Amino acid sequence: MNILLPTDFSENSKNAAAYALKCFGNVPCTFHLLHALPLSSEKNNSKEVQVSPEFYANFEQFSTFLNSKKVNPQHEFKFMFKANYLIETVRELVLEKKIDLIIMGTKGITNKKNTIIGKNTSDVMMKVKCPVMAISENAVFKGYNEILFPTDYKIHYSGEMLNILLNLISLSKASVKILEIFSSDTEPSKEQVESRALLQNYFSPQTPLFHAFYSSKNPDRNRMLMADNNFDMIAIAAKNLNICQKLLNSPQNHQIPFINKLPLLILH
Repeated sequence: MNILLPTDFSENSKNAAAYALKCFGNVPCTFHLLHALPLSSEKNNSKEVQVSPEFYANFEQFSTFLNSKKVNPQHEFKFMFKANYLIETVRELVLEKKIDLIIMGTKGITNKKNTIIGKNTSDVMMKVKCPVMAISENAVFKGYNEILFPTDYKIHYSGEMLNILLNLISLSKASVKILEIFSSDTEPSKEQVESRALLQNYFSPQTPLFHAFYSSKNPDRNRMLMADNNFDMIAIAAKNLNICQKLLNSPQNHQIPFINKLPLLILH
C-alpha cells in the first residue's frame, strides 16, 4: 500500500503515524511523510520558502521516532516537504504516488485544545478525493472487532468507495454495524431501500452485520450509540458527514467514544 502521512510534527500527528504502523503492521507499505510549508503572501508566485534548521531537526526526530516503532521490514519511509498549500500538495501526491489512504491527526499543533477536528484535517477530508483516516491524540490501535457505519442511504455506494473499508475488514475479520439513520416517518423511501440492498450486498456474506435504528421520533443523539458502544472505528462516506456532525455537535460530547479515542474513516 501507499499511505500518505501529513505531519506538522505535533504529538497528534506522531500518534497518527504510530497508529498507521500498527494498523498495517502485516502489510507491505510505503509511508510518504509530508510536511507542507506555508507560503508567505509576497512569495506565493515563486513558492519560495526559507527552511530553518529547526525544521530539519524536527524531520530527523520524526524519522527516529518512526524507526523506533517499525516492526515490519517491508515498511518503507519516504520524507518530503513542499512549499505549497496543503490541499494542492495532497491532491498532487495522491495522483503522483498512487496513494491508497491518507492518515493524519484530527488536529494540528495550532488548534485549540478543545477543537475536535482541525481545519486542515477537515479540509483534507472534504476536498481530497481519497480515503482519509483521522486519528485522535488519545487513539491506541487495538485491532478492529466492530466498525460502526452510519448511513441514511441517500447516496449510492460503490465498490471503489468501500474498497479500503473492505480491506480493513479482511485484515481484521471485523464485523460492521450499519447504523440506519432516518430523519422522517416516511423513510426509508424506495431509493433508500435500494441503496440499503446494494450496500449489504458489498458486505455480505463475509461480514457479519448489525442494525440499529434512529428516527425523528427520538431526538436524543446518544441513542444512536446505545445498541453497542464497543466499536473500534467509525466509517462514513464524505457525502454523509452531516450525520457525523450531528454526533460531534452533541451537548454530551464526552459520551461519544470517537471524540477521545476512536479513528474516523472518511470514504470517497
